[in-house]
Amino acid sequence: MRILGKLVVLLVVTAGEEQKCGSLDERLLFNTETSTEPAEYPWMGILYQLMGASFENTGCSVVILAKFYVLTTASCVRRFNNRPETAAVRLGIWNETHTSDEEYICNVKGFCVPGPVQHSVSEIIVHPQADKDTGDNDLALLRLTEQIKWSTYMQPLCLEPISPLKSLIGRNFHFGGFEHSNYIKGKGLAFTLTREYCTSLSSASKPRPENQFCGYPVKRTKFYEGAALMGLNIANEVPKSFYLVGLLSEVVIVGQTTVLGFQDVGPWRSWLLENTRS
Repeated sequence: MRILGKLVVLLVVTAGEEQKCGSLDERLLFNTETSTEPAEYPWMGILYQLMGASFENTGCSVVILAKFYVLTTASCVRRFNNRPETAAVRLGIWNETHTSDEEYICNVKGFCVPGPVQHSVSEIIVHPQADKDTGDNDLALLRLTEQIKWSTYMQPLCLEPISPLKSLIGRNFHFGGFEHSNYIKGKGLAFTLTREYCTSLSSASKPRPENQFCGYPVKRTKFYEGAALMGLNIANEVPKSFYLVGLLSEVVIVGQTTVLGFQDVGPWRSWLLENTRS
């Protein structure tokens, strides 16, 4: 821990220690805030692309899954044309205006947080069944050149639920990531819909692809692709951790109606686990 200004809290896990996943603070689960606290959802980051001499925000979020791996959508990585050296991710980021050359950022009240950490990408692994035409199986892993140093602000999201759900439909899930109308990492709730009702709400000519589903958000905020949809792991009647349910793949706005399209990660958890072990 280091003190700067009035308060800095920075907990770093040693390299040999396994980091727990899906950390949560129960007091934050059901508040009405649309912006997160700095340490909330510490697995969310932003994908950047090298443009000329600088890295530019792609408008895509990434999710930390393991010490060398983050997850995003296949749609977000096609722009790199299999050139991982032109990709980078910023992790431990809470405010998009913060840059990786800032060691600490403090607000007017003297509360300070570490600046984000930028990681280079060594490999892009697109899901082998990702379908560019239909958008199905919209998943891609990015392997980082250096291991993530776990801290209060950089932690992985759990991949597996304690008790798998029989159905994703008719449930309220938490989701979080970065969005287009605010620099601060945001959050929300989405109620999952049947494929038929989703099709009618979004005025689509056909249902979403087989491995995707829809959510109706409480707020109409337009989040970046790659935002994580999360379920709660409950043990002994207490919420213990978040686990990954899906990734935001599309935001559909029709009149006053907003529908979120999510890529289901359930069918591909084995693929994700297998490809994030090294």
